[in-house]
Amino acid sequence: MKQRIAAVILAAGMSSRMGQQKLLLPLGGKPLLSYVLSLVHDKIWADSIVIIGQPEDELAELCRHYNLRSVYNANRQNGQATSIALAMQQLQGEFDGFMFFMGDQPLLSPALIEAVLIQFAQMADNRYVIVPCYQGQRYSPVLFGSHWQADLAALAGDTGGRQIMRKNPEWVHELAWPDAGPFYDADTWEEYQEMRKLVEE
Repeated sequence: MKQRIAAVILAAGMSSRMGQQKLLLPLGGKPLLSYVLSLVHDKIWADSIVIIGQPEDELAELCRHYNLRSVYNANRQNGQATSIALAMQQLQGEFDGFMFFMGDQPLLSPALIEAVLIQFAQMADNRYVIVPCYQGQRYSPVLFGSHWQADLAALAGDTGGRQIMRKNPEWVHELAWPDAGPFYDADTWEEYQEMRKLVEE
């Protein structure tokens, strides 16, 4: 039986280190956020949602272009957990799990997404959390089994789902990945320029 997984794209960050909205910066001829939106749009999910920040109209329009529903997080300054909790309120239906994507990972690959989904299906227990790892470091996208739905909805602060993983290490399964490419993000202008080289050259 096919698993019912909901996709959540977190795109409401303040981009404080960048000094401007990084998700709309041009990358390979389109906004940086477009890459993750396109990846999620190309797969079939039980439900999907994008949690956005400012500029609300521009980000919402970009989501509409990929036929993805977006919700504005008015409390985003209080940390990533507010976006996760808002997503849990907005998702509709019964799910086996929730897969969380960061909007600033444009090099994310379909192969990695599929590997996380397959690993979760193989664990056959909705208490598991599947987190990809490269050289011992954990990255997104992370898939939380539906057992954690209430905990995700009650999150507060800026550490997001890491709180749940820290408290329940026995249910965290690390999925080793052979290269760092899919996890590359850009928090600073210098990192963005490096990302442009990777995408555009």
